[in-house]
Amino acid sequence: MGNKKNSAVQPKKPQPKRNRKARIAVIITLSVVLVALITVGIVLVARDISGYRQDKKVVALCNGFEIPYEELRFLTMLYKGEMEYEYGEGIWDDPATAEQYRAELEKRVWDNLPENYVILSTCRHLGIDTDSKTMKNYVKEYVQEMKDSVGGNKEYKEFLAEQAMSENHFEFQMGISYLESAIYYTLNDNGIYAYTQENISDFIDYVMESDEYARTIHVYIENQEGETVEDRLARAQVITDRLLAITDDEERLAAMRAYIGSEVNDDLYSVSLDGSYFTHGEMDQPYEDAAFGLELYGVSEPFVSSGGVFVLMRLPLEEDYVTQNCGTMLEYWQAVKMGLYMDQFRESCTVDLTEYGKSIDLVAMK
Repeated sequence: MGNKKNSAVQPKKPQPKRNRKARIAVIITLSVVLVALITVGIVLVARDISGYRQDKKVVALCNGFEIPYEELRFLTMLYKGEMEYEYGEGIWDDPATAEQYRAELEKRVWDNLPENYVILSTCRHLGIDTDSKTMKNYVKEYVQEMKDSVGGNKEYKEFLAEQAMSENHFEFQMGISYLESAIYYTLNDNGIYAYTQENISDFIDYVMESDEYARTIHVYIENQEGETVEDRLARAQVITDRLLAITDDEERLAAMRAYIGSEVNDDLYSVSLDGSYFTHGEMDQPYEDAAFGLELYGVSEPFVSSGGVFVLMRLPLEEDYVTQNCGTMLEYWQAVKMGLYMDQFRESCTVDLTEYGKSIDLVAMK
């Protein structure tokens, strides 16, 4: 969710993703993904894929489910665009840099390809109908809303093609989004969540009294043209060193906020003085590790996460904020618990490539 793992939302770059442990935010709710891609300027390679015969060819099996080419292609192009955002435009055009980033691209794709099938496996375990009339109507209505929002059927097809996506795959992803919600409500009915809206005051007490929550503010260093990750880390190290040289907590906090409000910080969403409140499992792992490793008013060493370099400071929780935002925080907490429940099916969701799947070169994919 919103730099959080989302039950329905995904964070916008450059903030760290709050994605559930069991689910990568980029493929949770596809409509949100597409908006996020457009927002940060990632444009995938446009291509007319109507009637593209490869789309339905099976590239892999995952816990008894078939994975079609169209899904692999979408995910590959998504990560190729994301990596261009992180490492520089044109990295796939130069054979040398393309080979340099091959292993990372392959890891991102193969690690995240099973995510939809973790959801389908969870539905199978819980007895949730994955082909219900209600779900089909939901998808149909959403597709019509999308067509209306972009200007019609022709524009809808062009829009999907720009995102390296077939109509069939878009409908599949919206069905996955529906099923994810069905899992949430089923688990809620089964009493999986210790905290709900019915005992939200107990949840507030839990947040304030446990050591399971952190609050942070951060500076984000974005890539500049011709700059490497090492260059960004070096720029961020200057900020960390200057902040750590300040011994008074309030003075260090004032200096941190001055950095956040300056041109040094490329994250316009981090200017809020409230910062981010989160528990284990909401944020990207590097961000979480840095936050929970700090004392109050401590400053992290620079680290890479969510396509950028971060320097963060940990702050004390404020009860007024927690009380006012307890509903949203509860949703995030429940999303983490749902993700942990789904993790039990992750081990069985390995990707077994078909011979056709083994023949595909992800770097060369267009």
